[in-house]
Amino acid sequence: MPGPDIDLTSLSIDERLRLIERLWDSIEQAAAAGDGEAAKVVSSWSAMDEDFMAELEREADEAEQDPASMTSWKTLLVELKQKYG
Repeated sequence: MPGPDIDLTSLSIDERLRLIERLWDSIEQAAAAGDGEAAKVVSSWSAMDEDFMAELEREADEAEQDPASMTSWKTLLVELKQKYG
């Protein structure tokens, strides 16, 4: 299924983060309405380590408040691998 033709680089970081949040919310709503595929996705993400998810939430909150304070993806990946293996 082809997706909409959107130039994501035309969106600000804040707009992209809000889009991610809205997409995830739509998947959760579909799961709650009985969509089996969406329920599998929600279930697999819900099974992730709580500490890892808390770290992702903290990083997302920090990015929204001060995007310039963020570390690069490369640095974050190294830190997460060190912490979680």
